[in-house]
Amino acid sequence: MARASGWPPVETVPLIQAIVRLPKDCAADTTRVWFVPDDTPYFYWLIPESQDCGAVGLIGEYGQDTKRCFERFLEKKHLEPLEWQGARIPVYRRWVPVRRQIGKGEVYLVGAAAAQVKVSTVGGIVTGFRGALGVAQAVLRNGKSQELTALRRELGTHWMIRRALHRFQQKDYSQLVDLLDSSTRESLGEINRDESTRLLWKVLRQQPRLVLLGLRGLLMGRGIRNEPKTPKVGAETSI
Repeated sequence: MARASGWPPVETVPLIQAIVRLPKDCAADTTRVWFVPDDTPYFYWLIPESQDCGAVGLIGEYGQDTKRCFERFLEKKHLEPLEWQGARIPVYRRWVPVRRQIGKGEVYLVGAAAAQVKVSTVGGIVTGFRGALGVAQAVLRNGKSQELTALRRELGTHWMIRRALHRFQQKDYSQLVDLLDSSTRESLGEINRDESTRLLWKVLRQQPRLVLLGLRGLLMGRGIRNEPKTPKVGAETSI
C-alpha cells in the first residue's frame, strides 16, 4: 500500500531465527545476547519460550553473509534447529511522513510500513502500536498528534544509539560490559528500551565514561552499511 500510494521503498535488513531446544546451561528465565562484530554489527540472541525450547536468532546486513554466519553460530553452540523463521526488518534512518493525500482521500502509514522500528535493537511492536495511536490522534484532531511527535523523538534516539554501536569492535563491547556497574545495571532493569531517552540520560549520569565510548563510536570506525565481506571466525562478547 505504501508503494502504491507513492512512498519511497524502505531499507530493510535480514533477520534469521530458529526454534531450538534450550542448552543445559541456559536457564528458562534468562535471555542471552552475543556481540560478534566480525559477523554482524547487530547481535545474536537466545530467548527462552518455554522450559524446553527457545528462539535463537541473528540480525545482519546482507542475506547470504547472515545465513552463513548463523549456520556457523548454531554449529559452534551445538544447537539443532527445530523450526526456521525469517523476515526483512525495516531500518529507521529518518522520520517517514505518515500521511499522503490520494485524490479526495487520505492514506496513513503505521508500523513497519513507516519504518517505525527501534533500530538500536531492530524491534518494532511497541513503536508500531504507538504509531497507530498517533495516526488515530491525527485523524481525530485535524492532523495534530502529540504521540507522533514523541515517537519521532524516540526513534531518533534509537537511531543515534545504533550509529554508535554500529561502529563498535570487540574491544568496545568488552569495555561497555566492564562499565556496567551495579547502579547502571539497576537502571537497565528498571527502565525498558521503549523509553530510550529517559534510560539513556539516567545511565549516562550514573556512568559518564559511557559518553566517551559512545562518541568514539559516532566519530570513528565503519559506516552503517558495509560492502559484503567474507565472514571471519572471531572473538565474541556475550551478556
